[in-house]
Amino acid sequence: MSGEQVVRTYIDIMNRLDLDAFAELVTDDVEVALPYAPEPVPRHTAGKEAVVALYGGFPSLVAPLGFHDLEITPLPGDGEFLATYRSDSTMLATGLPYRNDYISLFTVRGGALAAFTEYFDPLVFRQAQGATVTGP
Repeated sequence: MSGEQVVRTYIDIMNRLDLDAFAELVTDDVEVALPYAPEPVPRHTAGKEAVVALYGGFPSLVAPLGFHDLEITPLPGDGEFLATYRSDSTMLATGLPYRNDYISLFTVRGGALAAFTEYFDPLVFRQAQGATVTGP
């Protein structure tokens, strides 16, 4: 599977929240960084077991993510890709819509996902969980 196909497969898997397929897509030493994730979501997780466990909480948190408007750009590094996309989902605990924008960096090695960093707006995430965000 090409690097771009791996990224597209990741998006498809998240749209189905198919954790078994996710576990098959990632390398044993996969690393996930979520630099803007609000507490208690860890900002860095390493290793297949830990990453799959992290994603194992998604089906009880959010409906399938409804990722769309995917654009993938290959980067100069071997197996490196930049992707932008949007979500259209529902936060299960509140029933509120969850619509966010994402910028992600993916590293693909040997036809599998070896690392990715996903940037998203944590305020949008919190509002979908029922938080009120006000200005100063």
